[in-house]
Amino acid sequence: MEQKCPHCGADLPENAAFCPHCAKDIHGRKKPGRPVPLQKKLLLGLLALVVVIAAGAGLCYLNRPYEPQEYDGEGEVYYERGDKTYQLLVAWPDDRTAPAADIYHQGAPDEQYRWPSRWYVNDALTGTDAWEEFEPLVEKVTVEVVQDENAADELTAGEPSHQEDYSPDAAMVSSLDFTGNSGEPQVVWTVQMKNGDLIRVRQNIHITPVITHEYHWQDYPMSTAEEVQALLDQIANQVPSSDQVLLYLAPGTYEGDLAFHRSYDLYGSTDEGGARTVWKGSISMEDGHYEWINYFYDIDFVGDGTDIGINTPVKAWPVGCTFTGYQTGVLVRGQAWVNVTECTFTGNEVGFHFNSTGQSASDTRYFDNTFTGNGTGILLESVPTDITMVFDGSTFSGNGTDLDNRCGQSVDTSNAVFS
Repeated sequence: MEQKCPHCGADLPENAAFCPHCAKDIHGRKKPGRPVPLQKKLLLGLLALVVVIAAGAGLCYLNRPYEPQEYDGEGEVYYERGDKTYQLLVAWPDDRTAPAADIYHQGAPDEQYRWPSRWYVNDALTGTDAWEEFEPLVEKVTVEVVQDENAADELTAGEPSHQEDYSPDAAMVSSLDFTGNSGEPQVVWTVQMKNGDLIRVRQNIHITPVITHEYHWQDYPMSTAEEVQALLDQIANQVPSSDQVLLYLAPGTYEGDLAFHRSYDLYGSTDEGGARTVWKGSISMEDGHYEWINYFYDIDFVGDGTDIGINTPVKAWPVGCTFTGYQTGVLVRGQAWVNVTECTFTGNEVGFHFNSTGQSASDTRYFDNTFTGNGTGILLESVPTDITMVFDGSTFSGNGTDLDNRCGQSVDTSNAVFS
């Protein structure tokens, strides 16, 4: 193949290195590159190594094993999971978002008491119930008690569980049993999460022995309804509402109405001839805060057909009493829970009328009562909670309606007698 000089265009001999006509080199030379210093090469290598190490560390961090966390709080704990924050707390049913870190009780040293500790799970942003979505994250929930080392008696905590019939608003409830000598123990709700997290919510229980005051008809003016009312008013003004007051009425008949402004236990008496205390009229509890259940023992209540025997918006419990001739023997209203045991309801338009709302129940027992000759023996119009009312040993006879369960309350009459 014929070659020509790239400079002058003359013909070139085969394999010529330069042009014989213009004497110029016919092979172009590359410009020498600028040498890269050794230090710069090392720096670039180190930079690349750092990038590789950082990327590896990031991958290791993203794939690292989860380290379980522990949370501990007085009354409440806030727990984050993903983009959601939960409020875990012990609280009262009337305000599920307010932590109840300290609970105060009084009790007699030789008596057993039970109180429900309620544990809630809320959406921290809205305050609404979040237990349904939180429960799948939970491995187990337990309740432990740190006892008061200086107390004579221990407080015991029952197995926590969701109690739909008693406190459906709470995620779980644990029943605490104690005496007036249980001191100041601490109840610890412990939540073991499936991811290994451990959550503790603490509740301090402060129990002081109750101070009891007794008033006997032999020692105080209590021969008429007016004198009894005057004594009750005096006690309400002078005795702290946290103290327990027991009044023992004389055997015989009282005529008139009575109003409670605080808690009392009212005892009837029986004389040597077998005559019991009779109360002709109504006893009413006023609205307000009452420390104790108002008990009535062994009193025969007699109405005029238009009045109410016991009319209460607060907790009460007649035991061994009779109610005769009332429009309503016992009326439960407001947010009260009332039990009746070993009582007799005769000749009333309504014997026992439950018409209250709320979220608290004292007891399930309605044992050994007699409902006879009433227009309606029991009228359940509205009952707080879905707890089952048990009528073991109770008898129903001659009533127009034995049990008018308008609200569909859960009742157990399997051991009651209907005739």
